[in-house]
Amino acid sequence: MSLTKQLWLAVIAIMTLAFGISFLVSAWSAKGYLEDQLRLKNSDNANSLALSMSQIEKDPVLIELLLSAQFDIGHYKQIKLTSPDGKVMMERVSDAVADTVPAWFVEMIPLHTEPGIAQVQDGWRQYGTLTVLSHNRFAYQALWQGNLRLLGWFLASALLCGAIGTLILRSITRPLAEVVKQAEAIGARRFITIAEPRTREFRSVVRAMNALSGQVRSMLEEESARLEQLRRDAQHDALTGLLNREHFLKKIQYALQDENSATTGALFILRLPDLIRMNKELGRETTDRLLKRVAGALQESCPDEPCLIGRLNGADFAVLAPDVESVDELAQRISARARLSINDPSAAEEHVVLLGAAVYRHGDAVSQVLSHADMALNRAVLEGGSAVEAGNLNIEWKPAASLVSAWQSLIETALNLKRVQFATYPVLNGQGQLIHYEAPARMQIIQSSMWISAQEFMPWASRLGLTERIDEAVFDYALVWLESNEGPVCINVSPQTVCDPVLTTRYYQALKRRQNLAQKLWIDIPEFVAYRHAREFRVFCDTLKSLGCKIGLEHVGNQICHVGELYDVGLDYLKIDSAIIRDIDQSPGNQTFLRGVCTIAHTMGMMTIAEGVLNQQEAGCLKELGFKGMTGPGIVLG
Repeated sequence: MSLTKQLWLAVIAIMTLAFGISFLVSAWSAKGYLEDQLRLKNSDNANSLALSMSQIEKDPVLIELLLSAQFDIGHYKQIKLTSPDGKVMMERVSDAVADTVPAWFVEMIPLHTEPGIAQVQDGWRQYGTLTVLSHNRFAYQALWQGNLRLLGWFLASALLCGAIGTLILRSITRPLAEVVKQAEAIGARRFITIAEPRTREFRSVVRAMNALSGQVRSMLEEESARLEQLRRDAQHDALTGLLNREHFLKKIQYALQDENSATTGALFILRLPDLIRMNKELGRETTDRLLKRVAGALQESCPDEPCLIGRLNGADFAVLAPDVESVDELAQRISARARLSINDPSAAEEHVVLLGAAVYRHGDAVSQVLSHADMALNRAVLEGGSAVEAGNLNIEWKPAASLVSAWQSLIETALNLKRVQFATYPVLNGQGQLIHYEAPARMQIIQSSMWISAQEFMPWASRLGLTERIDEAVFDYALVWLESNEGPVCINVSPQTVCDPVLTTRYYQALKRRQNLAQKLWIDIPEFVAYRHAREFRVFCDTLKSLGCKIGLEHVGNQICHVGELYDVGLDYLKIDSAIIRDIDQSPGNQTFLRGVCTIAHTMGMMTIAEGVLNQQEAGCLKELGFKGMTGPGIVLG
């Protein structure tokens, strides 16, 4: 029972008790007063009437007229004249009752009044005895009306007290709602803090809970920083901070095999052939500074490109540029900046920088792409000096205007005809039970009736500004799919959708009408969106999670150091990038890193799911590390 209801019950009980006591006190006080007044009235009226009768002739008719007149105007219950020997000479009796007063009230408060008695004289002789009894119905009516007024005042007072008490109680307990929300959030492992209320008792509770949240948040931040250090130790070159060879090769494999990757791209390998001589002539410290400058130059070469940069060995660096606009332009930029970073303009001798480039298509083998890049680099070595070579340039990768127009037509036609759907792949827990189905988008080419994967049309949709329409089509299809299929399904949404309040509202309204489906809908959001668009991301999560949707981040890895910032979002899961998962059973460094990721994720109430699991060796290792779910080519629903 709520505090407000308890308050009203208390007010009703107190006011009822007070009214009962007041009723008894006032009723019995009024009863005594009315009985006294009736007794005095009876006595006065009897004496007055007896005196009048004594002064007139004792004609029975005249006496009766006087008695009747007095009876009719005086509201009497009885007037009786008896002879000295006790015989009734005349009598008038009223049978009227107090019809406006309940019988139970009359029975509860009986009025006992003494009649007025006076002697009627006939000269010096007693003529008779006059008895006068006033009617008490008017006294009952006055008593009844007085108690009704008392009841009315008590009811008004009760309502006023209840209303004022409710307002005061709401003011006092308003912080309680926030305290409850905070407790529920902490129970759900969302460690939020709230402002301390003015009420001392609540303030002490909130202060303690805020302290708990603060301590947990500090722990998460410290653990995130430790994880980031573990990640850098396992995946980055200690000197330059670039990706190390092992992790860079995994990234290449991911770019070539994952269906969410771009369809084309380029791999650049940069070599410093004079590194050994520079080390001897300049010393280790100076050479290390030059290598750091080269790393910085490579990062500056593609600020607007989604490039990955790594150090393959002492003298070799690599740049992976998915979906690059111009291979030649980027190659020239990389070569020029690298030369400037290691050469002193005032020096007579210039250090050589060699660069080879290979264009790839999604699905190529890693060894094939590396071989093409090495061949291009070898041709540059044979020619001597600074050179740029490109291998496998026969791939048609550059988006010509005609292709843009063609893709726009294909995508818009598919959208208009509702030919955007998704495939389903299982995500299983450690016992082989289904968690949900992954649902990567598929689009049908109307002319050939062929279905193509997201990696083929999503880059074009992004260029054409159609990603939100595709997300909307996939969402609509997911609702239809959930109505006719068992098991939860997980769809992907783009950053544009997360940042669009109109689409967020539409998703909410559609799911609210079918809230039973919301419980089975999982939503993947790219990792970077949670930090780059933090405000919109939180609004999106709060809106849809209120209906029961499960929301998590996919391709998690590069920004794991910031995961502590999501302490109050209440995410349901993290899907760890397949580049980190690859060969995890043979990578002690990544095992330590992922064990820490699982610990911090579970502390925050999030499930950890591994992406791109290839075999049972990886699956077994991941299970030991604490992963609760897995997906990939090696995961099959039994």
